Amino acid sequence: MTFDDICINENIKRRLTEAAEKGNVSHAYIFEGSACIDKETIALCFVKAILCEQQCGRGCDTCLTCIKLNHGNYEDLILIGADGNSIKDEAIENMQERLRNKPFGARNIVIMSDADTMTLRAQNRLLKTLEEPTPGTVMILLSENAENLTDTIRSRCILYRFSYEVNESDESMCLLAQQLSVLLLKGSPFYLLSQKVKPVTEDKGSALAFLDALETEYGRLLRESVTNVAGGVGNAVAGDAETVYSDESFAESPAALYRRHIFDAIAAVEEARRNLQRNMGVGYALKCMMLKIGG
Repeated sequence: MTFDDICINENIKRRLTEAAEKGNVSHAYIFEGSACIDKETIALCFVKAILCEQQCGRGCDTCLTCIKLNHGNYEDLILIGADGNSIKDEAIENMQERLRNKPFGARNIVIMSDADTMTLRAQNRLLKTLEEPTPGTVMILLSENAENLTDTIRSRCILYRFSYEVNESDESMCLLAQQLSVLLLKGSPFYLLSQKVKPVTEDKGSALAFLDALETEYGRLLRESVTNVAGGVGNAVAGDAETVYSDESFAESPAALYRRHIFDAIAAVEEARRNLQRNMGVGYALKCMMLKIGG
């Protein structure tokens, strides 16, 4: 698989491709994105783009280097992941020891999954390598939340944020997110909400993709609420907000209440995402989210 085979943010793909083609590759990157985004594959495609013997900048999947990377036996590739719940100091120390050795090929490459789980001690040790990188070394840190990394590490890496992008096959997910947002705004019974989200409770990946779609939908509603404030907040969701927030006894305006509902909903979606990342049960995480949004 190469960059041509994966659907990622096109602007980021173009920038990474150009960097590989021109040899203008940094010593350290952070690829940030939710768990439903296959950051490992993106990182591997970038490595192929850097090292490919036939199609520099894209990767060919047929040269010896690309084949070795596909089979996981490329000599200069160092893979690091969490040991239990975190990446510990020992893993960084072992990586540094390997980086002291001259690569068999042109570069030593490090791909670190779950980089945001590094202990503080491990991050402080990694900082030494980022400050004085071995010539030719490329490190790619994969993270769901780069804010968990220290400022000093983030400042020494090029950060790319990969967002969930909707394609034709995801239209049903977007429609589901739109329908659920309306049901939650109306304060619909919980059994209706549970039935609505049942298709995305089968696995963690589907649930995370749905949360991304739901947060995108709330972002859209928030933008519309600002644009349509002169015409009444009901415009944002075909009159639902106006119906729910028409009580004269509210101290806040309907528009302000509606926007507060959206902000609270986005916070609940973010909390559900964190709960899933902590391996909370999918059904329970979504249930807690809907109860918080629905009030």
